[in-house]
Amino acid sequence: MASEPKTPAPPIELAEAELAKSSFEHHESNVEEDEADAAMMRRITWKIDLRLLPLCVFIYCLCFLDRVNIGNAKLWHLERDLNMHGLQFNIVTLVFYIPYILFEIPANMIISRIKPRYWISGLTFGFGLTVTLCGLCTNFGGFLTARLFIGVFESGMFPGFLLLIGSWYTRRQVGARLAWFLVANDIAGSVSGLLGAGLGSLDGTNGYSGWSWIFFIEGAMTCFAAIIAFFFLLPFPKESTFLTPEEKEFWLRKLAIENAHYEEDKMKLNGVWKALLDWKLIATAFMYLAVCTSAYSITVFQPSILSTFGWSSMKANLLTSPVRIASGIVSVSVATLSNRLNKRGIFVAIGFCVAILGLLFTMLHHDYRVRYMGLYFGAIGIYIAQPLVIAWGVAQVAGRTKRGTLTAAASSLGQVGGIISALIFPNSDKPYYVPGGSVCVGFAAAGCVVCLTMWFFLSMENKMRKAGKRDHLRSLPQEEQYKLGEKHPDFRYTM
Repeated sequence: MASEPKTPAPPIELAEAELAKSSFEHHESNVEEDEADAAMMRRITWKIDLRLLPLCVFIYCLCFLDRVNIGNAKLWHLERDLNMHGLQFNIVTLVFYIPYILFEIPANMIISRIKPRYWISGLTFGFGLTVTLCGLCTNFGGFLTARLFIGVFESGMFPGFLLLIGSWYTRRQVGARLAWFLVANDIAGSVSGLLGAGLGSLDGTNGYSGWSWIFFIEGAMTCFAAIIAFFFLLPFPKESTFLTPEEKEFWLRKLAIENAHYEEDKMKLNGVWKALLDWKLIATAFMYLAVCTSAYSITVFQPSILSTFGWSSMKANLLTSPVRIASGIVSVSVATLSNRLNKRGIFVAIGFCVAILGLLFTMLHHDYRVRYMGLYFGAIGIYIAQPLVIAWGVAQVAGRTKRGTLTAAASSLGQVGGIISALIFPNSDKPYYVPGGSVCVGFAAAGCVVCLTMWFFLSMENKMRKAGKRDHLRSLPQEEQYKLGEKHPDFRYTM
């Protein structure tokens, strides 16, 4: 690993010296900050929140909207106009995820080498333009090709945003911020139903069906967001200019002390490979797969499920929105509570259990009102778990390479859930979609088991470190101790 240039007292070297004195006692330390430092911490955090989160939420909201609007488009003559039959709709839904999965880790290696605003704005414009052109497709093959390109462009978005947000906040802060970021999914899910109803009502205007207008307008909105991102998206902390020199030095030092890691400038292939072998990363990725299998199923196929209640396309689109509004409110509220308590695992497990309950109601009960209530429980539970799974995983590893690899690998495996969801809800399983619902329940149950297993072993490791059973690592030179990251005996895993 390359060392930092030996220039006079750069912030990261000051952080290293202070880190040694603090013995890696980050957010769990009992050392109290003086009032000046606490005030500085609050002021800088507020400035970062205002500059980073709203723009990230806005862009990713449009990103997610472009991904799932195919479910709304289906209700406005998409299959009829493109002469799609059998499983062809399911195929164009899942094919998006193939390039998405393949390119996520390489994408995070690229974003660590260039400014995020160049990379993210370029990707945003690419998939926005592709979505817009989807509205001009006239056959299954053309639409399939467009969906592939959407997956290519969008592959770097989610892991890139997670890496950028994770680089700006301490381990304790990042959970609530990721929840606010991922509420973009709920906003998109809510808006998707409203836009699907509104834009779909343009059906026949200028000779285009309602599904074409959905793609035309939503894709153009995304292209506009790309222009905003190019001018206003923040870089990584070390390259930032909106903080004063004093604030920047303070914040870099705080990040190094509280996150307890040496911040590499670039992700390198050997570091990525080592990170992929970490069991904590594998467990996080599997939990995220379990989350995404249900999340994509609920998001993409909810309009189809509601249409089995005998509702019109307009009503089915409109009544997807309250479900996502409720899940967004609960998700952010639980993440904020989790942040204050500094607990993650228990809330992830609760989220999985609530989702299982809701999915069982939706697929097993015959009363449409109970089934609709089940969709609320399913969405609320799974979107409680989604941000906390990522935040929990990020809190257990140190360094840009590990964090970048974890977010990309978890997201990649999560997209396998999108492929699964696209295959398990064929039209032939109407009206209850029992096979698809059963698969989602199985993944949620497995995710809960992995969550509890990870919680148990990390808890045991914390006890061993408290008992001094890892103290032999203190005999290493100070520089080597600094590079131990989460393996340092004073590091405590977040529960």
